[in-house]
Amino acid sequence: MKRLHLLVLAGLLASLSATASAAQPLAAICCVEDATLDDGLRRAISVEVDASTTPWQKARMAADRARRYLRSQGYFAAEIIPALGEGQFAQLRVEPGDRFLLGDVQVDTGSDPEAADHVRETLRLTRGQGYDADALLAAERAGLAALQEAGWPDATLADRQITVDHARQRVDIILRYRPGMRARLGTIRLEGREWNENFILGLSTLQPGGDLQRSALQAYRTRLISLESVSGARLSLEEGAEPGERDVRITLEHAPRHVAEIALSYSTSDGGGATASLNRRNLLGEDQLLSVQAQLQTLSQGVQGTLSFPHWRRYGQTLQLSAGLQSEETDAFDQQEFTAGFSLNRALRAQLQYAIGAELDYSRVTSSQGVSDAISVEAGLGLTLDVRDDPLEPTSGYRLRGELVPTASFGDTNGQYLRLETSGSAYWQASESWVVAARARFGSLIGAPLDDIPADQRFYAGGGGSVRGFDYQALGPRTADDLPSGGLSVAEAGLELRWRDTSRWGGVVFVEAGTAGDDLLPAVDDMRVAIGIGARYYLDFAPIRIDLATPVDRRDGETPVHLYFSIGQAF
Repeated sequence: MKRLHLLVLAGLLASLSATASAAQPLAAICCVEDATLDDGLRRAISVEVDASTTPWQKARMAADRARRYLRSQGYFAAEIIPALGEGQFAQLRVEPGDRFLLGDVQVDTGSDPEAADHVRETLRLTRGQGYDADALLAAERAGLAALQEAGWPDATLADRQITVDHARQRVDIILRYRPGMRARLGTIRLEGREWNENFILGLSTLQPGGDLQRSALQAYRTRLISLESVSGARLSLEEGAEPGERDVRITLEHAPRHVAEIALSYSTSDGGGATASLNRRNLLGEDQLLSVQAQLQTLSQGVQGTLSFPHWRRYGQTLQLSAGLQSEETDAFDQQEFTAGFSLNRALRAQLQYAIGAELDYSRVTSSQGVSDAISVEAGLGLTLDVRDDPLEPTSGYRLRGELVPTASFGDTNGQYLRLETSGSAYWQASESWVVAARARFGSLIGAPLDDIPADQRFYAGGGGSVRGFDYQALGPRTADDLPSGGLSVAEAGLELRWRDTSRWGGVVFVEAGTAGDDLLPAVDDMRVAIGIGARYYLDFAPIRIDLATPVDRRDGETPVHLYFSIGQAF
């Protein structure tokens, strides 16, 4: 570990040294009174060069870069004199002179004056303003975008003519475009029969008979390639039935119809196991996804089926039907369970989603209180805000989730209660190699005493997916036989410092804490803390994770060290 710290420190020092070297300008600059222009010049001549470059070569190189920068800002008559100062340091004496101003700005679109009018409306270049090459290029691109948005989908840039008049200190510009023919949208046709055509056309925001907009075509293509069953999409423009119309022909490439996945995991607290799933894409021709998942683990075994209907009735809305059988054997309870339900998920905006749903749960639970059969009916509302930069390997941003689940249980256990649960995680990239990650979770069961809530519906803490370093479900209330009984509340928190080099390897140090309580609010004083270290080997899609964790205040009977092996980050 000491060697690892030394290597990391050396890398950071080398990075800082390289940054400082790159920030040094090639030469000192004299006599520029305009602070903004002086700063721009210094940035323009700051470049990393070979150590063998002589001071005079640096001066000449700096003069060339400064001249190009000044011309881009309109100083076409600037005088730049390279020299060597005292101590053989490169110097530049710069006399910018007057800034040249824009003169005539003309737009040439051939024989289509209407296209020229659309370009002029967006240029934002006026006679008398200072010449700026970046502003000119931005205006030129804006003019092209305006044509492509106003019904000239084939418009391209031809060339530009820039005339510098030194006598009048002005710059005249002619921007030339090839607009092509203006077009209206005709019909949209789908090639092939693998997808329901009405479903594919329903994803379009294009308006038949309206101007054919390049951005709308690109947005439609983006929607198509985001479908689970589509690996590629091409939108081709063809001559329409009427003059001035262009039809859109859609050609889609099908992703593999069947995808099999398997995941392995092991921990000394949760045991080992495997989860396998088989996915069938585009089941009914509207991008439906059928997923069947089988789970075989030390603590639980089961099978779950899920059928998803994306863009159900409206774009961005997904209907999901599910059913499953599961058997679970833990220190707290043994359970055989059947579930069936649905959920409706919709994006309110790009990073905010809500979900509503309902589930029927029949379970037989054997606990310290005996054997009980219960039927639970729940209706839930969830809200998720996700602004992480990457859902699989986040380095910045955060994710917040909240759930309200009213539940009624019938049978040997009767109760009506509200399950409230919130969780969140946040990520901060401290440097190129280091990321700080934090998470928290809070939950509470409101409206019924603990005995009226089935054992499998209570809150538990401890184990690989909760608080590493402790046995599964070990934290919280216990029975007279010293077995976990579950609680009305739960609180968890975790902090990781993640390191990754530029290749495949990485590591973490972490601290986690948590508890479950028999009151509506868990007692902070009851939270148990564990610390740990881990190694990561990064595959193309996710890391292989190996963690070791130990309790900070280990008690009699607790395992001193727990081992965890899985795929993907802990959170």
